[in-house]
Amino acid sequence: MVAVRFLNSVYLCILTLQLATGQRIAEQKCQEYRSLTVSRVGIIPLIARPMSIVHEDFNCTTTVEVIAGGEEALEGEFPHHAMLGWESIDYSTTVDFVFLCGAVLISEWYVVSAGHCIVDGEWGTPVVVRLGEYDLNNDYDHQVDFDVERAIRHPSYKVSSVYNDIALVKVKRRIRFSPYIRPACLWTSEAFNFSSVIATGFGQLGFLTEQATKLNKVKLELYDGALCDRTFRRNRKFKHGLIDSQICAGSENEKDTCKGDSGGPLQVMVEDNGCTYYVVGLTSRGQDACGLMNSVAIYTRISSYVKWIENVVWDEDVDVWK
Repeated sequence: MVAVRFLNSVYLCILTLQLATGQRIAEQKCQEYRSLTVSRVGIIPLIARPMSIVHEDFNCTTTVEVIAGGEEALEGEFPHHAMLGWESIDYSTTVDFVFLCGAVLISEWYVVSAGHCIVDGEWGTPVVVRLGEYDLNNDYDHQVDFDVERAIRHPSYKVSSVYNDIALVKVKRRIRFSPYIRPACLWTSEAFNFSSVIATGFGQLGFLTEQATKLNKVKLELYDGALCDRTFRRNRKFKHGLIDSQICAGSENEKDTCKGDSGGPLQVMVEDNGCTYYVVGLTSRGQDACGLMNSVAIYTRISSYVKWIENVVWDEDVDVWK
């Protein structure tokens, strides 16, 4: 399928990338990423005319079910979680970078994040993507920094609104996968067959509290859009209310995403004892006082942007965003 739109005097061809098998490219890549975590062993029973039985073992950090309250993640539990860094302007410290947003690793070259993290402003655009980070106070864990080649905001994103809040960031050198650095799958369906999700980040642990030094995870419930409509209706950036390309999620138990979590993933694990997460959303906009009772926030719905992501990330010929 080809859809042509006119934007800033440039014709943009948005292709739905599908394989001969009927799979779209994002689904094929998901299978490739999942295969990195699975060890297959053939077992031959000691009987007449035996048939080989293939046994699968997941080779990854054990995923622990998240309780209603937030908690520290396990090292390696979310190997797709990324951080966007800017050059530090505080010359009184030895810190090279300031990490202000989260992101999600989705290929050997790209992470996806929130569009508002890529806006030119006081900090400019990010200069580094950090992967494999777990403990900000430990310089010797599995983190690896990658210089940014370019940052690509969605063409329909506007600073004056909360819509189309998504961006892609390409690094200068190929990312080598490991147990601590591995992509997430993209959730491609508009429908959800689950009612709760997990958010991760290094943001503040609550309203007016310190930033987390270890990666944290929190279980959130998916809510009807009307709740976010009521919560954010007076926000001038939210003039159309919650639209189909957004998700409303939160908790009754003072659990929320906060400052510093922007661009980080909203994710689910869809197979028992599995290793590969599906990213369903990106942290976009929360309440000014986060982490209070009955807090809700707005997340960018990944499935609404899979076509755009596929064409930028996996079809370099359609490179109209450069």
